[in-house]
Amino acid sequence: ALGDQHLAAQGIGLGEGDVAYSLGTSGVVFATTPDPVADVTGAVDGVANVTGGYLPLVCTLNATKVTDTIARLLGVDHRELTDLALAAPLDPERPVLAAYLDGERSPRLPSARGMLAGLTTATGREQLALAAFEGVALGLVRGERALAALGIPTTGHTIAIGGGARSLAYRQMIADLTQRPVHTVDAPEGTARGAAIQAAAVHRGETVAAVTAAWRPATTSVTEPA
Repeated sequence: ALGDQHLAAQGIGLGEGDVAYSLGTSGVVFATTPDPVADVTGAVDGVANVTGGYLPLVCTLNATKVTDTIARLLGVDHRELTDLALAAPLDPERPVLAAYLDGERSPRLPSARGMLAGLTTATGREQLALAAFEGVALGLVRGERALAALGIPTTGHTIAIGGGARSLAYRQMIADLTQRPVHTVDAPEGTARGAAIQAAAVHRGETVAAVTAAWRPATTSVTEPA
């Protein structure tokens, strides 16, 4: 929905230096900054936020739909897929998934398809599950690196939101790839919470930024990098 990430940023209390990983059917990585952002490559959208600043973001087309698909192919549910991925040995020669199942928009490859490389006769279900989570996470980490390349600070909290954030495998993959702890917060419906913050700010005659800071949700989990 239009503006959902903008309101989610307020709902989760995103501060300058924080990075949010939104794991829905598609994926978004975004930060907040007081300064305008212009990316001539088009990788980063330099949109405005709702507090007078900016919400640079990178959007990927393939996120939880990828793990949904691999779960279906393996005949397991989401919990079992997470368990399989977390049990996989971290072999440097493990399979890698280019997770462009239905084309991709970051990078802009609308006709692309997914590709699984590195299969051997020793490949098991665990490695396939891990490849699915890593394929999604790597695309979003690439987006975060694009944000950092524009000078956007990324030294604050890393916050995972959306349906995929309930999976320890997603949180662990992002923590391992960024080498930073991944937090979840007590805002299961961050967009709705952000809208409530806007309404409260108007009702109270306060700024949205002030109410966002006052209503910053509690941390519910921290996943450390391995």
